[in-house]
Amino acid sequence: MNDQLLTFFIVSFFLVISPGPNMALIIDNATRLGRENALANVAGLCTATYFHGALSILGISALILNHKPLFIIIKILGALYLLSMGFKAIKSGFENIKKFNANQNYSNNNTYINEKNTFKKVRLSTSYRDGFMTQILNPKVSIFYIAAFPKFLSGGGGIKRGFELVSIHSFNIFAWFTFLTIFISLANDILLNPRVKGYINICTGIVLSLFALFISFE
Repeated sequence: MNDQLLTFFIVSFFLVISPGPNMALIIDNATRLGRENALANVAGLCTATYFHGALSILGISALILNHKPLFIIIKILGALYLLSMGFKAIKSGFENIKKFNANQNYSNNNTYINEKNTFKKVRLSTSYRDGFMTQILNPKVSIFYIAAFPKFLSGGGGIKRGFELVSIHSFNIFAWFTFLTIFISLANDILLNPRVKGYINICTGIVLSLFALFISFE
């Protein structure tokens, strides 16, 4: 790995692990829906990253940025989508706290008896879509691919080098959020308590809603 690729690896890694809507989405779904749905989110994030990369490599991202009405429409759609996911997470959190308070059916080992029925099943395709849309509409990622990404292409290499860089970014996304998903799954002894899950869902829902407001007014 040459110096440019190593530098991009480090920059994109810190971009991935910094707090944002992607992290809020994974934490919410890993606690609310389970490992499989969270991993479907990760797949959606990775796919959308290639989409971002392609738009930047082909120069389309810059055109969108310079077309103000279109850029504003995309911002509004992104804000509304994040706001809807935030609302779903907050609603789910309050529902589970209410269930916990109404029915404290615990076994002797403090495992919630009805936990497996606490959440409605969500299709993996839906979770994949949520991951894809969250990454596509993530302003942090959009700015990165418009402002920073082209600088790594200034040394040449063309489309091939561009997708090598996108693959590095996608790998970092896959590795970090898969690790986070597995970590949350291993913490099930604590997270099986629906009240704990409820508070986590409410917090992540608030984070998603705040990001939606940030996008709207930036």
